Amino acid sequence: MKYLSQIVIDKKEAIGKGFRDSYAWHKALWEAFPGQNGECRSFLSRINSKDRYYHVLLLSQQRPTLPDWGKWETKEVAGQFLDHKMYRFELRANPTVKRVVRDTEQKRKKNGRRTAICDYMELKEWMNNKALSAGFEIRDDLLEISSPVKDVFDRKGKMGKHSRVDYSGIMKVNNRGLFRKAFAEGIGPAKSFNFGMLVLQPVKEL
Repeated sequence: MKYLSQIVIDKKEAIGKGFRDSYAWHKALWEAFPGQNGECRSFLSRINSKDRYYHVLLLSQQRPTLPDWGKWETKEVAGQFLDHKMYRFELRANPTVKRVVRDTEQKRKKNGRRTAICDYMELKEWMNNKALSAGFEIRDDLLEISSPVKDVFDRKGKMGKHSRVDYSGIMKVNNRGLFRKAFAEGIGPAKSFNFGMLVLQPVKEL
């Protein structure tokens, strides 16, 4: 990922454009990268609501083509930005777990469906496990976890939902390669629905 765009749009304008849920936002942001039909998504995003406006962060491999809505500011992410040891981070995630289901008649385990995690300690464990695979560790005493919120969307006439959880805290990078990969590709499932983007601010070592 090379480009970070910050977009501000009045909520009335967003509603007029049909940006009513996470799937509609994804389709709108996809249009900023023409000629990508059939290609895999190459961007991460996060939608924040504040007063009369939506504030959107968009991290992309290529510079977006500015659409006819909102106020866009795009800058290239400096290579050395990911060379720091410690960061303050924010992550909007969709934490899920695959529950094992037992088939009592055949006396064997079956693959279960992924379900949202709601328990605080399980949410904390999920984040720490993701951090480990992403090459960083989190200061346990500074980790903040919001209560899960249901995020409902309409995709081609079918209703769906995700569980939205906001994490924030201080991280220490232990594996630079894994960390860079996580920054570029995101963390956790439902990245097409504005989840998984690491928002980072370098900090001095504590």
